[in-house]
Amino acid sequence: MQACACRRSRVMSRMDEKLAVYFARTGDDPLRTAFAMRRAVMPWRRQQAVPAEGMAAAWAQVLDAVPGSHRIAYIHVPFCANHCLFCGFYRNACSQDAMAHYTECLVAEISREAARLPAGSAPVEALYLGGGTPSALSAQQLERILNTARQCLPLTDDCEVTLEARITHFDDDKIDACIAAGVNRISIGVQSFDTQVRRRQGRQSSREEAIHFLERLRTREQLALVIDLLYGLPGQTQDVWQQDLRTTVALAPDGVDLYGLNLIPGTPLQRATANGKFPDMATLEHQSLSYRAGAAFLAAEGWNQLSNSHWQRTPLERNRYNRLIKEGVDCLAYGSGAGGLAGGHSYAIDGDLARYGEAVQAGRKPLAGLSVGDARQPARQRVTAGFEAGRLDLAGLKSLAPESCLQQMQYLTEQWQLAGLLRIEGSRLDLTLAGRFWASNLIFAFDALLSGDAVPAHSSASGGRPQQPREPVFLRQVADKEVVS
Repeated sequence: MQACACRRSRVMSRMDEKLAVYFARTGDDPLRTAFAMRRAVMPWRRQQAVPAEGMAAAWAQVLDAVPGSHRIAYIHVPFCANHCLFCGFYRNACSQDAMAHYTECLVAEISREAARLPAGSAPVEALYLGGGTPSALSAQQLERILNTARQCLPLTDDCEVTLEARITHFDDDKIDACIAAGVNRISIGVQSFDTQVRRRQGRQSSREEAIHFLERLRTREQLALVIDLLYGLPGQTQDVWQQDLRTTVALAPDGVDLYGLNLIPGTPLQRATANGKFPDMATLEHQSLSYRAGAAFLAAEGWNQLSNSHWQRTPLERNRYNRLIKEGVDCLAYGSGAGGLAGGHSYAIDGDLARYGEAVQAGRKPLAGLSVGDARQPARQRVTAGFEAGRLDLAGLKSLAPESCLQQMQYLTEQWQLAGLLRIEGSRLDLTLAGRFWASNLIFAFDALLSGDAVPAHSSASGGRPQQPREPVFLRQVADKEVVS
């Protein structure tokens, strides 16, 4: 009996040691101190690239695959009037000739691929025009692209059709053309209303101009209006952030996104910060305080939190595309720089405009990459969607992951509960506000467990048998550790 207890203790210690890299710090304020950094979770993680020589045949199989009961579509417009310092999506400056040629290619790509879709294809429940800046196109170009999508793709009658837009150059003619072509949701990347903060990041319009534009857009009652805000921008103090929140609520949009600034490698802001040009750059602790302030403010105003970064004020805002993309449903993708998911494959479309145009004119899908997920991909998608929505039922993973992996997850979630990141109710995990802020770290950890990066499935000390649930060793030790993800 004593020998068995010793073996059990050694196994628990090894489990503790292997999983400790994913532990959260324990303390009085986990929102501020649970981890030293926020993990990035890439959508193509753990996928195997299809060799270039096999891509055409694999793509043909993707097109012939029968999708699930529903799916979404994405159209990319890779043009911007200027490169905002924080943006990692900028590709091409606006050029009338380039945008006209691109529109022709995009229409051809959508039309030709739609003809290949199997008869009775699953309906498209959400269509998203992103960028770049789709509103950089002319009213006629926007209307033509949208009408092509409506004519060629099997959109549902209540399809959510979103257009990303910026305040600059988005005039009434463009807005009316988009509405006439079926747009029922517009997302405006305001980032901040503070004139100085905006202009330091390359935004051209002032606070007053931004407010006037949104007030005018708000009169289109058939539209769901969504405002995107960024917290953590240089010069954006807590007072500025509170004013951004008050201004947003006063404008009464249907939804709002609160995103933390991410210094994407290679962006002008990242390079400038590395060179010391923004000494007032917000720390991660500053960002956590902004997230807390934003969540508290919107809750007090009666807004409903739909995901970790998104809030809803009215039923007009469904947030359908963003929810379904997290769930991993099939996503048809069109346009240079776009990315999609179909038939168990993720794919990227060539981001080089010249190569994109040449491929479309030659009758080829301009693929830059194609990859396929492994057997654990459905489990990863469920984890991502669950944590993004603020709750995950581990029981839903039973058929998707081995028992040993589920035991490791349970072990880890007990530590996270101790650290104040979530609450465990049976098999359900409910994220606290701190857990929502650090959700990408939780997804990252579960992804590692699903991929076998942590503790081995079985220990030789247990005779190859999975360990039974037990009280974790860290309940006594973790408070004395300096363990971060």
